[in-house]
Amino acid sequence: MRKAEIESALALAVKAARSPSAELVAAFRSGTVTAKRKPDRSFVTKHDLAAEVAIRGILRSSNRFGAFDVEGEEVGRDGRPSPYRWLIDPIDGTTSFLRGIPNFGTIVALEEAETRRAVLGAIHLPMQGETYVAGRGLGAWCGSRRLRVSRCASLADALVSVPDARSVQLAQLEGGYRRLRRLCPQLRGYADCWAHTLAVRGAIDALIEPWTHAWDIRATQVLIEEAGGLGLVRNSPVKGAFDAIFGARKIVEQIAETVDFLTRAIGQFSRLPTQR
Repeated sequence: MRKAEIESALALAVKAARSPSAELVAAFRSGTVTAKRKPDRSFVTKHDLAAEVAIRGILRSSNRFGAFDVEGEEVGRDGRPSPYRWLIDPIDGTTSFLRGIPNFGTIVALEEAETRRAVLGAIHLPMQGETYVAGRGLGAWCGSRRLRVSRCASLADALVSVPDARSVQLAQLEGGYRRLRRLCPQLRGYADCWAHTLAVRGAIDALIEPWTHAWDIRATQVLIEEAGGLGLVRNSPVKGAFDAIFGARKIVEQIAETVDFLTRAIGQFSRLPTQR
């Protein structure tokens, strides 16, 4: 895809990611959101479903990009043969959305169907009114601000986001986490796409994100790389999922070595395999 096409597709992704924002803000502020459990025990609300439908409608309205295959967390995959595929996470951070924590967001990304390499991505944070965008060769941006990962080079000085205890266990990272805790005194837990945006803009130096899916991380793939960072990913011990580390290059490399991440790694984000 040429630069001009990426720019046009990115504008569409931004429009789509922002489209359910007003409804999500209103629902969040109402304090009356309820949810059901999905088979994987994660939450889904009627607002997740409505947001995905709205986003799909925006994408499908495009004469140039509307015929691409679409895969979303809640509605699934259209399965249309096409060289590119749209990926949607209508509410990334549904637990936060339910609990009155304003750090949830909407993710829209475009990937190459064959290689599953991200071409562009947008993360919109409704409660903050911020949209993080990136396209290959276009840089990573939030509004008029060019985004860069941190320059931190020492794990001893780094601020790293780590997952909850259950996720550490599912990713079989218990031993690695104990080693990391000895080497990095500033381990904190930030969640979902909000945490991703912190890494992209250098507010944190890196994060470990186990048990993810393509719609969770594909936008972050291009954002982190266009911001000068590094992403590593491997097949998760949880079937059909991925474990990822991304942030400042030297910190990601040190974390990967510390937690023995690369023994089961499958390459960088640009070489993510198909899930299905």
